[in-house]
Amino acid sequence: MATVTAGLTLASSAGDLTTQVLSLTVSEAITAAHTTGFAKTKVTQTGANTSTEIIYTASDYSGPVYLYLLNTQTTATDYIYVYDDTSTGDPVIAQLGGGNFGLIPLKGDKTLRVYGSAADHVLEYMVFGTQA
Repeated sequence: MATVTAGLTLASSAGDLTTQVLSLTVSEAITAAHTTGFAKTKVTQTGANTSTEIIYTASDYSGPVYLYLLNTQTTATDYIYVYDDTSTGDPVIAQLGGGNFGLIPLKGDKTLRVYGSAADHVLEYMVFGTQA
């Protein structure tokens, strides 16, 4: 098993976001029994359909599952949408603008697919499964 440490720091000067200084740092050690490995995929579709790229298949790992995402585009309005292909209506669970990233804890029981605001975006991603 591997351990991955994820962290987040939020900082802002007094008067920028709030009247007080904001300084928040959190981290978590994730023991990952399994991983999909680091991957990149070219997003080829501009809407939810059966040809979109799958980035996680339902129940590959029992939860919790952590999904790392990075939209490699440099323009903020070049969006990549992550959606739940298992549920009716294909609900979007994440919208990443160019340069946006995220680490999302998931139950692991949904198939996740991606599409973009254009058909040439690149998504970097990795799934950390805490249990087989």
